[in-house]
Amino acid sequence: MKTRNNLVPLWRAVTVMAVVVVIVTGVTFAALQSQQAVLTGNTIETASADLRLSTDGTTYSNSLVGFDFSNVVPGGSAVPAAGYNFYLKNFGGTPLLLKFSVTGTVANPDNVDLAKVNVILNAVGSGAQAQTFTLSSLIAAASTGGLAINTPSPLMNGTQQKYALQVSMASDAFNGSSASLGNISFAFGGLATN
Repeated sequence: MKTRNNLVPLWRAVTVMAVVVVIVTGVTFAALQSQQAVLTGNTIETASADLRLSTDGTTYSNSLVGFDFSNVVPGGSAVPAAGYNFYLKNFGGTPLLLKFSVTGTVANPDNVDLAKVNVILNAVGSGAQAQTFTLSSLIAAASTGGLAINTPSPLMNGTQQKYALQVSMASDAFNGSSASLGNISFAFGGLATN
């Protein structure tokens, strides 16, 4: 019984101290906490990426009828001699890293080796060397967004660049007296950058 009587004052002391700690903590928390300051109605929007093309540098579209690369001599010079001109313009709100590919299924009834057909892209007036792509690499690149166009890179928003497009073929690209490729869709894309 004496042990119990000795524990009662100890228990009271522990209880009183616990109550004091709880009250002091609650008062301190309430005294240090401010009301919330809230920014309401926020929105998050991306920049726009909008690449368009033109054959006259004035009227732009997402899709245009392409060119007829005729009289290609295997092993000869690229045709046409001056290239077919077109323009790419960035109508978006961010600079674009330009990409080039061939989409769709190319008609190849004469079994031309597409790795031996070259597409030459020249950024007119940029001072840069023309880029040469094989038709097979452009086809393969369609699944990954295309191959990088180096000039200009990036194409700044609101600006346009004139390009000349030519085609050449290796002398051993096919067997026979003539060959034809069709349904070739040259696709240009832009990857937003900052």
